[in-house]
Amino acid sequence: MKFKNMQVLNDVVLDYSNPWKMFELAREYDKLKQGAAAFGWYLRAADFCEGETYEEKWLQYRCMLFGAAIFDRSEARNQTTQGLLKMAMAVLPNRPEAYYFMAKHSMDTNNFRDGIMYSQMGLALDLVPRDDDNGLGYPGRVGLEHAYAVSKWKTDGRDASKNLFFDLKHKCKLEMTKEIRDSVDWWIEQIGYPSTLPYTREEEKKYRWKFDGIKSVDKNYSRHFQDMFVLSLLDGKMEGTFVEIGSGHPTLFNNTYLLEKDFGWRGLSVEHSERMCAQFSRERSTSIVMDDAATLDYDKLFKQHCLEQRIEYLRINADQASLAALSKIPFSKHEFSIIQFQHNECWWGSEIKEKSREMLNSIGYKLFVSDVAIDPINSYEDWWVHPSFINDHMKRDKGINFAWDYMFPTISVMKGRK
Repeated sequence: MKFKNMQVLNDVVLDYSNPWKMFELAREYDKLKQGAAAFGWYLRAADFCEGETYEEKWLQYRCMLFGAAIFDRSEARNQTTQGLLKMAMAVLPNRPEAYYFMAKHSMDTNNFRDGIMYSQMGLALDLVPRDDDNGLGYPGRVGLEHAYAVSKWKTDGRDASKNLFFDLKHKCKLEMTKEIRDSVDWWIEQIGYPSTLPYTREEEKKYRWKFDGIKSVDKNYSRHFQDMFVLSLLDGKMEGTFVEIGSGHPTLFNNTYLLEKDFGWRGLSVEHSERMCAQFSRERSTSIVMDDAATLDYDKLFKQHCLEQRIEYLRINADQASLAALSKIPFSKHEFSIIQFQHNECWWGSEIKEKSREMLNSIGYKLFVSDVAIDPINSYEDWWVHPSFINDHMKRDKGINFAWDYMFPTISVMKGRK
């Protein structure tokens, strides 16, 4: 064993009661992987500190964390590791590092409920920026968020937990260490992407096409920004009109609720489920028709509801009835600024997609965003626009378009689409 800096050892010999010099000696032993000697000096340094000033508490705090790390690396005496981390929390309860290491230790020992608790405690007070100079190995707030994501998924396995990993990958990419980035990528590969990607006000600055009124949108309701896309292309149009075939739940994952609630749109929805129709009638002002989307007379229905010749938005998501519904829309009497057709290629193959494209191309509609996808691979719908709505500056996106990357593109992607 050889010290790189013998002066550290000499300093302790000459000033044996100085806790800061003891701490530096402990660090030297630690670097040499002499755990027993290092821990002894960490413990002595903490004990010789009065712990009255912040500087003294900060020294004690680091001694406890480095000491805990020694036992954690040995994968033995878990109670000792936990005890030292709890002592660190008691010394400086408003710093996040100890909570992070306790959350990480809880994960490593399969105590995932404790992992949730400690990561949440750290996130509640993490106001301290990452500081690589203190040597603690704390990766910053993103480390706590990663610990929370892993612990939450292992505890409940719900779709909302997948969103935690998604947020880390797509919203915190630049903040992650390589270790955390690799872990996030591995978890997403194992559990898949979440079924819903919500918009929140925090994403406004990164949003591809800002529109009039976007600042009033706190959240959206579609699974993959279908409602936001409509508002983007129509520049936040107020009091528009929609036809929604296959409405599903009146608010949850609904593609027209935001339009009705915040932008004063009116429209007509079709749904085959009696239970969903009853709930829709209670919660929405839009008219709802309970019928089979494949056999409905849409020409007659549109006349009964006095729909105008130009309708801003047609949404078709009626599962196996979608193609039949599309074939029955009276396109000779009505025009639609935007059509979204869910073909579900990733689950049902390409037949419905190809037939729907043949129909819409034959009447002149332009495929604006093809193969909107739930992840970078699996596509499930197309977004079309009326030919009169296309401007020269509007770039159409071909190939598979992962919904998040399309609505929140990176700078390099945006340059490629100009």
